[in-house]
Formats: sequence, structure tokens, C-alpha cells
Amino acid sequence: MIVSESLYGSGEASVLVLQGGGALGSDQAGIYEALAKQETAVDWVAGISIGAINAALIAGDPPDRRVARLREFWKLGSSDLTVKPFVPGEQVRTAFNEMSAAWIATFGGPGFFTPRVPPATFYPPGAPEAHSLDDTGALTGTLERVVAFDRINRGEVRLSVGAVNVRSGNVIHFDTRTDRIGPEHIMASGALPPGFPPVIIDGET
Repeated sequence: MIVSESLYGSGEASVLVLQGGGALGSDQAGIYEALAKQETAVDWVAGISIGAINAALIAGDPPDRRVARLREFWKLGSSDLTVKPFVPGEQVRTAFNEMSAAWIATFGGPGFFTPRVPPATFYPPGAPEAHSLDDTGALTGTLERVVAFDRINRGEVRLSVGAVNVRSGNVIHFDTRTDRIGPEHIMASGALPPGFPPVIIDGET
């Protein structure tokens, strides 16, 4: 999308906007790979939820390493059930995909999340562990490894991510024009209670 001078501040800019939606993030990675093959420059990338993770991967790496980083992240977080169904057909493929999704939900995604053990119901009310079914601690380490946040905050590519303030219910935005963005901002964008835990930033959940 092209954004006018009144929105961007200095002429036209190429803006990549990435929505949320879990597995849609792998589609976004493929779309970016196609853009990279065409040497399409990206001046500003915005995302929410899984789109925020992809946006951070794009903004946090030089152009010649972005596709490799996206592949690394998605290979790490994808289901271990990578073989093809033994029987062809749409119904078999659908059932196989559902089984693969159930595998991830049950055992977690490497470098992404793991089911909380013991379950959230075993923790006292108000405890951080009581707020979510899954533990996303692994994602913090993954983001720190595959995303150069110092590069993001130098502003070579503008990054904007959205999150929901739990107290007010309003969407808020973090932007490298006004904020120093770290892994916690990306995690907040992808928080999805009661699945993934909320994140506290500047005293707000």
C-alpha cells in the first residue's frame, strides 16, 4: 500500500500491513518472500498479533536476511507432523491438517509456547500463571535471537504494532516514532488470554 505525505510525513512510502490470525502468519511470510524477490522496498511495516511477530522479523533484519529469518521462525514454530497424508483427497488433507493443529495445541510449538504445567486452575487467583493455559516464555528467547531490536529502534524501517489494553478494552499502538520497542511489545500484541498470557508494559496489562 502507498501512504500519502500527510500520513507518513515525507512523501510516499511503501507500507506493509500484517493482520493477526495465527497460521495466516505463514502466508504473510510467503507473501513477503515474493515481495523480496521483486526487490520491493518496505519503508514501514505494521502488524498485530502474529502479524506483529512477522513485522518485527522484517523490521529487525537487513533486507538480505529477512526471508531466512522468517523461514527460521516458522520452521521452529510449526507442527512436527510434516509428512504428507498417505491417502490423497481433500477430506484426508483436511483431517490431517486438523490433527496437526491439535498436535500443536496439545504439545505446544517449539520456541513459541508450551501448555502450562500444572494447568492454570492449579494456581491461586491473581497469580500470573492463573491467567493463561499456555506459557509463552519460549517466545521471548526466540524473538531475542531472531530479531535485532537495536536495529528496529534505529528506525531504518518504521515499525508499528497494536495491542489491547485489558483494563480499558481499547486498542493501543506502539511505534518506533514514539516508543522504544522490545520483545515485550511484540508479546503484548500476540497475547490472547486465556490462551496466551497478558503482558505488563508501563504498569498496564
